[in-house]
Amino acid sequence: MKERIKTITIIILIVMVISISGVYAATIISSINVGYSNESSKLVADNVQDAIDEVYDKSFSKTTITAYEYSEQEPKCINGEEKTCIKTDCYKKGKTCKQGTVIKYYVKENEYHYFYVLRDDGTKITMQQRENTIRNIPWHAGENANREGPTTVLPALEQATSTWVNVNVLEYEPGVTNLYENAYTGCTYIASETSDYKIRCETNTYTNSVLGTRKARARMITALEASATGCLVYKDGATDSRVIQPSINSNNQGSCPDFMHNYLYSSKSFGGSYNNDTVNENGVYDNGYWTMSAYLSSTFQAWSVYRGGHLNCSTITLTLSGARAVVEITKP
Repeated sequence: MKERIKTITIIILIVMVISISGVYAATIISSINVGYSNESSKLVADNVQDAIDEVYDKSFSKTTITAYEYSEQEPKCINGEEKTCIKTDCYKKGKTCKQGTVIKYYVKENEYHYFYVLRDDGTKITMQQRENTIRNIPWHAGENANREGPTTVLPALEQATSTWVNVNVLEYEPGVTNLYENAYTGCTYIASETSDYKIRCETNTYTNSVLGTRKARARMITALEASATGCLVYKDGATDSRVIQPSINSNNQGSCPDFMHNYLYSSKSFGGSYNNDTVNENGVYDNGYWTMSAYLSSTFQAWSVYRGGHLNCSTITLTLSGARAVVEITKP
């Protein structure tokens, strides 16, 4: 579209020059060096090249993007709505958004949400919604434990985001497609005083045999993706008194960056900056959100990002967690 606008503009300029001069010869015009009067225009630009870029950006205002540099230090920008937030155009081609970058994005006409960047490969941006997309739902409500995968929460998330036409359609096979680092769906960790309590995903608990190939607008985060942001496994009853950084206690609470565990119940108590202490119709809070990954050491547990700011093993039938949409967009 941008090239079309540029071509039309140059054609108009050529016609104007020819008409004025009466000379019917080939004319080359550099739009960068041509000015125009914008007294009656609503554009800010004062030259043709900038005007082209401005019209291009305005034409996409309902499908993309306002982006802000994430910062937990002063001046803060954590939820994307602080007055101290600094805008960035890292979402454009040729640039790269840092992990945590806040993106306000129109998922469809007249509906936008805030997201955090998980990674940017230069062409596509993978990002997760700021709040829980769906709330208070079990990972798996059937009788066959975690061997079948997140058969309750994943379809519910897909249904909730099925109208998000401005994000890419994701097609993958659980346990087969590499969503991040590897395709394994079973994860555990090393529990010792000398370990880093980082998640390890080294085998499959479930594959696509029950869930089948997924084709949807959104998916859930994997435990490996959560770990890549800094989230460590909770050390239940650990005596390790190491302090990794001031906001992290000896049980790894607060190891996740704020953007991973805000908008959960009482998140401020564990180093977060924003709470979502609103109860649902059944009087239940959002204690966390599920990942795609099952816990290897127990057939009735899966991994979640918990309100304490860490990775946690949770019983798969509990309804204290929800899910946050992970979506992918292609850079314009």
